[in-house]
Amino acid sequence: MGKWNFRLLLIVMSIMLLASLLPLGESVKAEHSGPGQEPPETQDMRIGTYGGAPALFVNGEPEFPMFLFEQEISERDADVFQDANVKLYSFIEKTSFLDLGWIGPGQQDFSTIDRVMKTFVDRVPSGLALPRIHLWAPQWWLAANGTEQLGYSQQPPDPNALTKDASMASEQWQKEAGEALRRLVRHLLDGPYADRLLGLTLAGGMYGEWHNWNAEYLPDASEPMRLSFIAYLRDKYSNDLSLLRAGWGDPAVTFEGVTIPTVEERRASDVGLFRDPTISRRVIDYYEAYQKAPVDAINYFAGIVKEESEGRLLTSVLYGYSPDMSYMPQEVHQRAVAQAHRLTNVDLFTSPHSYYRRAPGDDGVLRTYPDSLALHGKLFIDEADDRTHLAPPGTSFVQATNMGESLGLLRRAFGQAVTHATGMWYMDHSSGLWYNDPAFAAEFKNLKKWGDYSMKLPRQRNSEVAVISSNESEFYLGGSTDTSAAFYEGPSTTRPQGLGELSKAGAPFDRYLIEDLEQGLIPDHYKVYIFMDTFYLTDAQRAAIEKLKRGGRTLVWTWAPGYVSESGLSTTGMQSLTGINFAQGGSGDGPSEGSATGQWAENFEGGSFLQSDYTDGERSGNGAIVADLDKVIDGSYSAYGKAGESVDWHEFLFTDKNKIKLEPGATYTVTFKAKTLAAPGPSGTFYFLARTKSGGNAQDVGVNNWTDAPGDPYTKSFTFTLKGYEDYYLIWGLHNGGALAVDNIVIKKDASVPIELPVQYRLDANLFPGSTTVYGDMKLNPVFRPEAAGAQVWGYSSPDGAPSVVVRDFPNWRSVYLPAPPIAAPLLKRIYNEAGVRYPICLHECNQQAVCRAFQRPYRKLVQRARRGIYRPSA
Repeated sequence: MGKWNFRLLLIVMSIMLLASLLPLGESVKAEHSGPGQEPPETQDMRIGTYGGAPALFVNGEPEFPMFLFEQEISERDADVFQDANVKLYSFIEKTSFLDLGWIGPGQQDFSTIDRVMKTFVDRVPSGLALPRIHLWAPQWWLAANGTEQLGYSQQPPDPNALTKDASMASEQWQKEAGEALRRLVRHLLDGPYADRLLGLTLAGGMYGEWHNWNAEYLPDASEPMRLSFIAYLRDKYSNDLSLLRAGWGDPAVTFEGVTIPTVEERRASDVGLFRDPTISRRVIDYYEAYQKAPVDAINYFAGIVKEESEGRLLTSVLYGYSPDMSYMPQEVHQRAVAQAHRLTNVDLFTSPHSYYRRAPGDDGVLRTYPDSLALHGKLFIDEADDRTHLAPPGTSFVQATNMGESLGLLRRAFGQAVTHATGMWYMDHSSGLWYNDPAFAAEFKNLKKWGDYSMKLPRQRNSEVAVISSNESEFYLGGSTDTSAAFYEGPSTTRPQGLGELSKAGAPFDRYLIEDLEQGLIPDHYKVYIFMDTFYLTDAQRAAIEKLKRGGRTLVWTWAPGYVSESGLSTTGMQSLTGINFAQGGSGDGPSEGSATGQWAENFEGGSFLQSDYTDGERSGNGAIVADLDKVIDGSYSAYGKAGESVDWHEFLFTDKNKIKLEPGATYTVTFKAKTLAAPGPSGTFYFLARTKSGGNAQDVGVNNWTDAPGDPYTKSFTFTLKGYEDYYLIWGLHNGGALAVDNIVIKKDASVPIELPVQYRLDANLFPGSTTVYGDMKLNPVFRPEAAGAQVWGYSSPDGAPSVVVRDFPNWRSVYLPAPPIAAPLLKRIYNEAGVRYPICLHECNQQAVCRAFQRPYRKLVQRARRGIYRPSA
């Protein structure tokens, strides 16, 4: 099973062991209605509290929320999951997406939803359905209502690249789509399958996940969004023009004259990365309104379902994802999560778990705030769409290579659901291929049995670590990409990441929002509080944090905690929050390495790769130095690569990292001559980029493509800035075939561009023996240097060695500050150990200490067997 997360594995196996040891009379038996049997009439579905956590109740009985989700439930998987006693199913449609069937003004075609429901009922005689209904505006509606479309502040070179949909702020779309949704709900409730409906998943925006489409072009600049922005401002400023003018520092602004911020205004900042609210309140207000719009739309549509079904149907949405796409603008993320958690019309929230660490042995951490949801009586459903080894070639995100690894991924998702008292749906995008093996059938049967048994145990969390997030802090940051998203995931797929380090530290942690703390909703039993991204804090939130400074608690801070308040930007707010003094400086920089001149030239006249500063890629023979007259561009030799159209990516020319040492953070211009010998195939291109092995493909920079036709040589010139990795190299390649010659390469560093390196730190070698990792991959500006006087120094800035990880003890609490994410797992372990955090080995500490002690020895044996890769579950 590879480098499995053994603590999570232990949890799963403890349930398995307890279930397998139950006397026959106490076992949870799999029962379902077969063909020809009448399913029980279902009238009551609700979310309530059971065993100390949110639970799904069906006809008054708690049901372990394990679903099967397929485009359409396949006949074989229907049999498998019914045999496993799974009662819950979700689906869209085999060749498209389920939608409103909205074909014209006041006209709907329900044939697709009727067919899909009939297929489901025929194949699953006793199951409950949660169809996913997409609320996208149809093309005929968009053609008739062009001003209601989602708009963008930046236009792409090709307007056809934009996905057309209604603005989520459009009242007209909400009204007319809402009427269509009401008719659909009425049709379903009046139809023959009404008693088979658990509820509806309401899907909107990109892929139905309530993200705006094409975030890279900065939505939403539409007229509906402008009107929504005005309505938000009227409410926020009590419809008082003098308050608006004072807040914006604009004596001429009127409510009616409010406009959407431009690209330049959205990306601008006042100090380093920060927007000062006393200067840039207009842009901050826009982001507040922009994020509120989809949540208002969700509430509106969910309210229709509740009203039309008289509260009988449950509502589900894909919303509340923690930010993780730091390579995109902040417009892509969902940051009105606290507002969404408080919606009374929504029962279930769902999202896929992290895509960053899904391989066997990775944590597969939940991509949401499940403990915050639980505070508000909502049930989270994890979209467990892990691809098995049976996924067809070409399927994305395939991590498993054999049955053992595939089963491990299923168990990991199950373990996350059980230990967090959430649900999950096993999602097969192929509708029948991913689970097509008897071993999966046996596994699902076992998992459902163990899940049912887990409902008999206390279900509340017993974590002693709370992780607090401030979604709205990102509004106070400028730039072209989302900064705080990288505090959780990325920016590198191969380097330490925020949630990954929290998972590796070993102790369970609960995730909340700063609004939960502000309202006094978070339990007070935690020993460690980690504040991930609390750059901006209100006075009420600061007061709530002050109340935590007692009882020997440890409070952990990363970059710029409390730097922003309504009165502006100040380290004074940081100092009062953390108890640590700071010196504020510019962005990180460091000594230069590499070529003294920063310039290299290559014409390949040595006649071989060995006589050049280049290689032929990762595999010998990918490229060549040729002397053929038809291929040579200048002189006697040129570099050359060729591949067939069936070859996806063929990289034939690399800089030799031992000879060309590119400087981290430096800006380079690469100029070269090229000659197309054969055009690439359909959708193919020639390409160039800079890549780092240590950072991974996510850190590629300077990516450029071209498709110049065969004929005379031409010149290309690309300028790019490297990130903070020391092993960047340049690549020339072919996508979908073609043949290309390259010559006269000149690489030149731009000395006029200041080098900005990531803010990084190393842990003290004496306090953390064996820890040599340099943590941090982000260029953060300003840089805040903590004062070491009166504090312990646990880590040092890299490369200058200044104190950067400091620990200061106060009479009743401890403050720990580090300069940049992620919070290293070894650091977390030391914090936890000194704070007295427990590391449970059983389900929720099992809340069954005697049982845990009794089975401790068998657990050890199972873990030993798992480490040798011979563990197999019993039936």
